[in-house]
Amino acid sequence: MYEPDRTIDTGQVTLAVDDRGSGSAIPLVLMHGFTGGRIDFEDVIDDLAADRRVVAWDHRGHSDSTNTGDAATYTFDQLVDDALAAVDVLGLERFHLLGHSMGGIVAQQFVLTHPDRVVSLILMDTLAEPVSLLPQEAMDKVVAIGREQGMAAVADLMANAAPVSVAPLADRPRIAARNRHKLTNMDVEAFGALAAQLRTFQPLLPRLGAITCPTSVIVGEVDTPLRGASDSIAAAVPGATLVVIDGAAHCPQEERRDAWLAAVQSHLARS
Repeated sequence: MYEPDRTIDTGQVTLAVDDRGSGSAIPLVLMHGFTGGRIDFEDVIDDLAADRRVVAWDHRGHSDSTNTGDAATYTFDQLVDDALAAVDVLGLERFHLLGHSMGGIVAQQFVLTHPDRVVSLILMDTLAEPVSLLPQEAMDKVVAIGREQGMAAVADLMANAAPVSVAPLADRPRIAARNRHKLTNMDVEAFGALAAQLRTFQPLLPRLGAITCPTSVIVGEVDTPLRGASDSIAAAVPGATLVVIDGAAHCPQEERRDAWLAAVQSHLARS
């Protein structure tokens, strides 16, 4: 249904990759969030690839990449290592980096660990301190459903519990189909382990003053859980630009596509 442009072997896992565009402009890497996938950028990747190479991959345990079945293999540090292996295999020496939600945490860790590789940074609807998505007891019940009934049952559960989308009406069925694909194909062990990582990762906010590359923080106006976190990140990164997308929630690239594209393209032009 959502065939990747290519797959790459990191030495540990196989990642599904969308690899678009060419040109002299500096490449752009897109990192999706928890329960997400490279298809989160399907509506915008070709626009971004008009004058540059743009790549996005499914993290291990997500969508169309390898499911290891082993909770111990799903940590943010491992996702950073996967990212380094991926850009090396793809031949991307230096690049702009955009991280969405959990992918923004990975992007922060990546730029702090490998600052020489990142030309500029976009942090989108993300956070730099731990957060609890659900009470532990509730999350344990969801993981148990995934193990016993399969992740399609989790997809049904989350679809029924999701707030009303703020995306344009015509786009909502397509986005819902993508969300179901991503959750149905996700490794239940990745779901449980990375949810735990979101609750327990070492806070990054005190370290963000070390980021020296041009940085933009993009957030949806009505992404209530992360609106304040975005203010904090923008204040912590020297010289960062904060962009609030009117009417958008957690996925402004789908919900307010044109405004999101304008913000990203403005950042790339500045950088």
